[in-house]
Amino acid sequence: MVSELEQPQAITLDEAAQIADEVKELIEAGEEHSAWELLQNLHPADIGTIIAGLPRASRDAIISVMSPDTVAWILHQMNPVEAGRVATRLGSNILSFALAQAHPRQVLNVLDRLPVRRAREVAASLEPLESAEMLEYAPDTAGDLMVGQTPTTHIDSLTGEAREVLRSLEDIRQKLTHLFLVGNDGELVGQVSVVELALAENETPLREIASPLVATVTTDTPALECARLQRHYNVTQLPVTKDERLVGVILAEHLLAATVELDTRQMQRVANVAGETVGGPLSSSIRTHLPWLMINLGTTFLAAGTVSLFESTLAQVVVLAAFLPVVAGQGGIGGTQTLTLIVRAIALGELVGIGARRLLMREALLGLLHGVVLGVLVAVIALLWKQNPGLGLVLGLAMLGNMVIAGTVGAGVPLFLRRVGIDPAVSSAVVVTTFTDVFGFLLFLGIASASINLIT
Repeated sequence: MVSELEQPQAITLDEAAQIADEVKELIEAGEEHSAWELLQNLHPADIGTIIAGLPRASRDAIISVMSPDTVAWILHQMNPVEAGRVATRLGSNILSFALAQAHPRQVLNVLDRLPVRRAREVAASLEPLESAEMLEYAPDTAGDLMVGQTPTTHIDSLTGEAREVLRSLEDIRQKLTHLFLVGNDGELVGQVSVVELALAENETPLREIASPLVATVTTDTPALECARLQRHYNVTQLPVTKDERLVGVILAEHLLAATVELDTRQMQRVANVAGETVGGPLSSSIRTHLPWLMINLGTTFLAAGTVSLFESTLAQVVVLAAFLPVVAGQGGIGGTQTLTLIVRAIALGELVGIGARRLLMREALLGLLHGVVLGVLVAVIALLWKQNPGLGLVLGLAMLGNMVIAGTVGAGVPLFLRRVGIDPAVSSAVVVTTFTDVFGFLLFLGIASASINLIT
């Protein structure tokens, strides 16, 4: 570890923002060394976050007073997107030195975010990435997440022998929670916690303190399933097998990182901004946002076309136009609420044993109850505002119907997409809001047309 970072101190996000402002002021005053003194006692991840958020000139200035070892250590603690932002401003020699010590997958992610000329120059100075063992496995799989240093010993060994195995794993032994036990043919037969090893006598047989394996995965198990196992069974590390032989272990920190990454992707897909980051290039944001904005534009024209079918009704009762956003807006919010809960439940595996019909009935009933309350409320508001009982009745009935539709569609769309093999998070929001807008207008204006004499 770099000597300058021997005593890292955790800080809150508010504290990080305050330090970043102070660092920027010091650099602008030409006091780069003072700025670095302010940073050097922080955790490397916090230093990286602060540096990545600085303006270009300030970032260049602070990096110029840091040693290559310090830059390498900080770069290792950052996620690839932030590491790429900093790396584009580093000299090739410092960057090559830093990446030479990084995980091969992180190296590829960082190089992918560099300008082409710089990426080729740096890659040429590194050892061939194809020779890295971890790159044998596809991204987002157990093989990609695991470390190859596997803590194993024979089931018939003694506690003292097991401790020697742990001592030989100098790089990762402090991160281990269990030692895996194998049989005569190398098959996994159990595990023993590091705490039990520490408390047991040297001559204690491992069989006496062993516990069964909670879960195992193969090298091609998706990272999503690894994250689910960690969350569902509360395991701290997962053994990885290939051809029924133990080949690696996924540590707790890698399981957590996979969980955070996958949850982030899921959240971004719901909003149709997958792969985008704050502060990223405008071209990337345009490619991410514009297609879905154009699709949404098409759906709004569909809603506008629905309204145009009732031009004669609107011409007779102009006040109806003022209440169109009320019905559509409430339906859209109700549908999005249900959609969010269903997509989350699918991602977390909470729908096991719950039938689609039962779920749809529940959400329809919930929409009905919400519709009754909101329908009465908007009817009273319309009555007090416009002194028109007929308008209040029409608005209340339309609100009731659209809330039932919102609950049913909000649950039905993601369930249907999952059934046909499509990620429910990708396009559910567009479909749900389109349904609630169109059917909200149809209900409101249709009921108003049928009961025009009550309103006029």
